[in-house]
Amino acid sequence: MSSDTQDKQQANAQTQRNEEERQTLLAQILEPDARERLGRIALVKGELARGVEDMLIRMARMNQIRKKVTEDELKDMLEDISTKNRQETKIIVSRKEFDDSDDEEEYDF
Repeated sequence: MSSDTQDKQQANAQTQRNEEERQTLLAQILEPDARERLGRIALVKGELARGVEDMLIRMARMNQIRKKVTEDELKDMLEDISTKNRQETKIIVSRKEFDDSDDEEEYDF
């Protein structure tokens, strides 16, 4: 085997070990319902779910989480995150003006 192939295999193995460690830690942090909800979110918005997972792991490592996170607590966290990240959408409609002489005519029926 070439050294490039070995390096890729080692990197893949390390990535897989990191992901397994991450999932184990999340299983310790989250109640099953909360973990299931986060999994469903990951299917739709993977980046958001990954960010929440990172935040939970960081909080756990800093001993800010004393008990398992419930689904309701996870919902509250997601709501807080979405309100912070929500951008106000502003739609501006620009209409071209044109001279329509028919507007000034009277119609007798």
